[in-house]
Amino acid sequence: MKFFSIQANHRENNRKTYQALIITLVGNLVLAIGKMTAAYVSPSSALRADAYNSLSDVLYSVMLVIGMIIALQPPDISHPQGHRRFEPLVGLVISFSMAWAGFQAVSGSISKIRHGVEPFEFGMPVIVLVGSALIKLLMFWLIRRIAKDISSPTLKTASVDNLMDTITSLTAIAGILLSQIWTSLADPIAGILVAIWIFRAAFNALVENLGFLTGAGAPEERRQQFLDEIAAVPGVANVHQLFTEYAGTKFVLDVHINVDGNTTLYEVHRIETEIEERLTAIPDVERAYIHVEPLGYD
Repeated sequence: MKFFSIQANHRENNRKTYQALIITLVGNLVLAIGKMTAAYVSPSSALRADAYNSLSDVLYSVMLVIGMIIALQPPDISHPQGHRRFEPLVGLVISFSMAWAGFQAVSGSISKIRHGVEPFEFGMPVIVLVGSALIKLLMFWLIRRIAKDISSPTLKTASVDNLMDTITSLTAIAGILLSQIWTSLADPIAGILVAIWIFRAAFNALVENLGFLTGAGAPEERRQQFLDEIAAVPGVANVHQLFTEYAGTKFVLDVHINVDGNTTLYEVHRIETEIEERLTAIPDVERAYIHVEPLGYD
């Protein structure tokens, strides 16, 4: 059996990760302060709902920074296979904070529907929400690019959250404008729609991170990709077992292959090395355990 763990480009990946964390934390902090200040002087339910969403974003940003710093630490005696499992653990906390923001948003909007909506000027809320949508769109683009470069599911989720925030801000703008030309109830209704978007994002984050934490296996199309890479190595007669599971946000592969029983040890080593090079070139593969048996054994 041979064990491989990819270590190349870790320093550059860490630098890009810290860059994404700074963008996320600073951007969400600025937006939360701006929205809460505007929501304090404006009775807009849609703006208040979006402000609660930004508060949850600040909390998740702090937790993301802490979790990613721990997850990026190299293996040590306490965690010999690395610290990547801390990353999805923080993801669960993030999903619960998002759900809390959704609850605050929907409860405030329902209260406005039940007890009436106080008239308000739409100028400032719309300006704040337009600015928020533009900033979040920029954050989505920057973090998505980094997530693709380093193949980070967590940063990819963070970028999607920014895109969702852009959509919720636009929904809130529509509610505020409709409250001026149609009915005052349009604003709290938009607040409820914003909450639905928040709940949806929280649920998706919860499901994804539970999969990471519970060691979920790769879907069939990814398994086939791994099998194709292994089978393409000259000398591999058969792949009779392939186990996949998440260790944190990366896959660990347990590969069992058959080779001709007369193959020399040098040739077996070459086969294992080529399998390693092919598998670890796949961005979301953390490491592989390779078992070699002669034909007829499984």
